[in-house]
Amino acid sequence: MLTDEQITTLDSFCQKKGVHYYDLRQELVDHLAEGIEGRIAADPKTDFKTALQQVYSGFGITGFSNVIRQREEASCKRARKKERQYFKAYFTFPKIALSLLLFLLLSAPVALFKIRDAAAVYKAYCIFLFAFALFAIIFVSIRFKRPVQKLLLLKHTGSFTVFVGLFQVPNLYFNLAVNGFDIDVNHTPWFNLAMAAFCTLAILFTLARYHAYRAIYADARRQYPLAF
Repeated sequence: MLTDEQITTLDSFCQKKGVHYYDLRQELVDHLAEGIEGRIAADPKTDFKTALQQVYSGFGITGFSNVIRQREEASCKRARKKERQYFKAYFTFPKIALSLLLFLLLSAPVALFKIRDAAAVYKAYCIFLFAFALFAIIFVSIRFKRPVQKLLLLKHTGSFTVFVGLFQVPNLYFNLAVNGFDIDVNHTPWFNLAMAAFCTLAILFTLARYHAYRAIYADARRQYPLAF
């Protein structure tokens, strides 16, 4: 059984070898400790440092590099999968009712006030999306305490800065319709519906990322409380 000092040495060793994520270090420390204990048990004359080098050599000439890359890819896939699950849920019963309600709320003002200036509609949607993205960033930063230690679990989720550029989607659509195809969007009833649909999808995707992050964050706090 390794001492607390030796466990601390293993943690420092992993950091020196480029493992800066607390959760991944914990995994590697456990792996190294198990390997070292096995080698010392097989040959009691083997000292701690020699056993450590023997176990570490088993990772090959690249050391922990491949492990870090594989874990990062796996973490990213898990985050994206969870986000897709939450996003798809908005199109299944009963949440689809909320999605349709959101779409109607976004499209209603134009029809209600009989707005015919498509450029004004386009600008309003862009401003709304930009403000929504900023709100999401601020809300998440206040709602969730940043961990003291870097966690690989949280690396590929929880970032909402990308949504600041969401207003570019209706921007591209507007310019393509007006400048690309010379469409008179002021007299096309589907223009507002398409813009409302873009905004609805953007909001639902943001909500899906939020719920995915909340679930992953809760798992991280449960598994690695000392990181916080």
